[in-house]
Amino acid sequence: MLLPMAFALLLQAPSPPTTTEAFRRLVFANHYSLEWSVVSGTPSGQVSLFLGSSLRPRRDRKGQLWKLALGYELGVAVGGAERGTAFLSWGGNYGIAYHRHHLAALGYGGPKDRLYYQFGGGVLMWRSTPVALEADVRLGVVLGVQRSTRVKGVVGGEARIVGILDGVPLPHFGVFAGLFLF
Repeated sequence: MLLPMAFALLLQAPSPPTTTEAFRRLVFANHYSLEWSVVSGTPSGQVSLFLGSSLRPRRDRKGQLWKLALGYELGVAVGGAERGTAFLSWGGNYGIAYHRHHLAALGYGGPKDRLYYQFGGGVLMWRSTPVALEADVRLGVVLGVQRSTRVKGVVGGEARIVGILDGVPLPHFGVFAGLFLF
């Protein structure tokens, strides 16, 4: 009696994915930003790439969906904002090209899915030398919400606190624009 039931259970078709699995997607974002430091009058330009996975959307009190993804962000910055920060960090004469490695969260939601947000933290490096620990946040407006495509544009502002190793934390402020695939 148990053997036929066991075979019947094994031969059943697989169940469709649950709602949690249906929302899991690869998320990619590409941002271009211009930022200023309080210790340098010369701005820096940055290109950053985010790669992550989406989480299940959450509903707020009004019933609107907020979408979120967790992942890794790589940024390459060229200019004076990071150079001034690096000089104050170890006092060395560093170059003008730096790279960032962050763990980040990225998402959008709100009324008509227009609010974009991203926050994360990681390390600022020159070559293989860690220069500073930092945390950043980006807030922006999503463009192209009316289209049903996964690719959307975004513009906004960013703020970053750069915790110099052996020094005081310094703020960086800037603007950004980019695309994201959610």
